[in-house]
Amino acid sequence: MDERASVIPNVSSRVTRTVRCMALLVVSATVPTIAESQAVAAAARPAAARTATANTVAYVRVGGADYQFEAPEAAPAGIVTFNLVNTGGDLHALAVFELPANRSVKDFLDQYHAQGMIPSFMVGVGQTTTIAPRAEAFLTARLKPGRYILACLIPARDGRMHTEKGMVKLLTVK
Repeated sequence: MDERASVIPNVSSRVTRTVRCMALLVVSATVPTIAESQAVAAAARPAAARTATANTVAYVRVGGADYQFEAPEAAPAGIVTFNLVNTGGDLHALAVFELPANRSVKDFLDQYHAQGMIPSFMVGVGQTTTIAPRAEAFLTARLKPGRYILACLIPARDGRMHTEKGMVKLLTVK
């Protein structure tokens, strides 16, 4: 009798967990995905609004090799989605900073390497997560016309910053 009493609670708890999981699956299947919600919202907008939005979105692929960025020299102003693809053998990330008109990439690098922090004259736009080789990450931001720095701010295995090894690129937004 004691053996059955100890078995029944275990069966009961497994059944309860199974029922909860099934309920969660049913609920998640009925909730629309973000993509579905965006598609419905886009279809509800007038055609003129859909066209204007489509014209302001740009896609920029950035290859993160060891230790350089493979990216276009320019991008259009507006909403820009950066797709960082790690083509190297080390970890990489993508940070985007607006570069003031009176400053150069060298100004950024000199102060960053001397102080170990981003110079106060830089305006951060955003940063991806750090990704492993053959992985990818995305960053979407609204960029106004100007100059931007793409930089990998993580240290290499030898302790030197990726920017010291050349993983920095100037992007002009028009």
